[in-house]
Amino acid sequence: MKKLLSAVVILNCSVLFAQYNGSGSVTQGLATTTAQNLYSCIGGRTPALGTITASDNTIWEVPATVNYSDNAFPFASDLYNSCNGSTFSTSTAALNALDGSDIVTIDPTGEVITAYIFADNYFEMFINGIPVGKDNVPYTQFNSNIVRFRVNRPFTISMLLVDWEENLGIGTENNNGSLQHIGDGGMVAVFKDENDNTVAITGPDWKAQTFYTSPIKDLSCPTENGTYRLSSNCNIADSQDGSNYYGLHWNKPNGWMNELFDDSSWPNATTYTNVAIGVDNKPAYMNFISIFDDQNQDAQFIWSTNVNLDNEVIVRYTVDLSTGLIENQKEVIPFKIQPNPAYDYLELDIDLKIESEVYVSITDSKGGLVYEKTSYTQPIDISGLQKGIYILQAELNGQESFQRFLVE
Repeated sequence: MKKLLSAVVILNCSVLFAQYNGSGSVTQGLATTTAQNLYSCIGGRTPALGTITASDNTIWEVPATVNYSDNAFPFASDLYNSCNGSTFSTSTAALNALDGSDIVTIDPTGEVITAYIFADNYFEMFINGIPVGKDNVPYTQFNSNIVRFRVNRPFTISMLLVDWEENLGIGTENNNGSLQHIGDGGMVAVFKDENDNTVAITGPDWKAQTFYTSPIKDLSCPTENGTYRLSSNCNIADSQDGSNYYGLHWNKPNGWMNELFDDSSWPNATTYTNVAIGVDNKPAYMNFISIFDDQNQDAQFIWSTNVNLDNEVIVRYTVDLSTGLIENQKEVIPFKIQPNPAYDYLELDIDLKIESEVYVSITDSKGGLVYEKTSYTQPIDISGLQKGIYILQAELNGQESFQRFLVE
């Protein structure tokens, strides 16, 4: 009788899993807790870790594999943190509390960049593949952070974002009388140079890819379109029983945090309003709206396409060689590099009327000049360049434009 029941259960599971046609690895039900509590805060939720085995026998760590307990990965500094009493009312006060030992050096000759971050719930930041700061409060109370690093432009920002879960493996928490409440994520960041000029803000020009989605109540609801992992048709209503909920997991690609990683096929980030994320009652955000909500350069909350169900997301963005404010970094000479990635040569798709008058130069990732020509002609021989990321500058009558390309 037991063998018959087991066979029926296996058959039913196979039928249910057959409803899912995507590329994710499917799990069902609660995970096994492996770390009871990474951090304690009065009034905060418990950030635990767990493992769960998928139908393809892959073992996944939930809500994500993180570096929180890795002492080699530096903690970010506090912008606002009620858990330890660092409740600064201004960014100036928070910066004045730092002695400089927090600055991570990537390039000794570089400039110091200051990043202001509010993440719901957790982030780990890499610059050119080097760890520069992780959130010091994994779950709640809600906090915000400062990360400082010394680097040459261009540089690539890569961030692991995690919306923590109380019910490990099914992406829910106990909230407002519901045992299975589906929360949300969201991250906003502003990057400033040594002169307090904004060099980057979060927005739709960032890349964002999903690696863990849960809870999925019906395996027929998620879909995929190219690299988009979509779940907008899935039910996000609260409930009291999530024992049969599913999770979808994807492996993070090797080297995702490195500057040479090709994220061109990833979806662009989806933006969300302050109201959608719900920050109007959070001093960790509201104390610093002059930074996050600058009327000229308003940083936007970003996530993947589903801020409720997607629990592990990676975002990326490259800051170019341009100096000054973001509004001065727009292209004034429209052109396109082809091919990109490139191998032995480059060509520019540019207005033929001005082609011969355009000054062209190429610099490497350290800002070193590797090519220069006062009168542009097709094609550009790059056969002598090493593999890596380069910036091409086109200039005409004092107007200039920059574009990034990869040599493979």
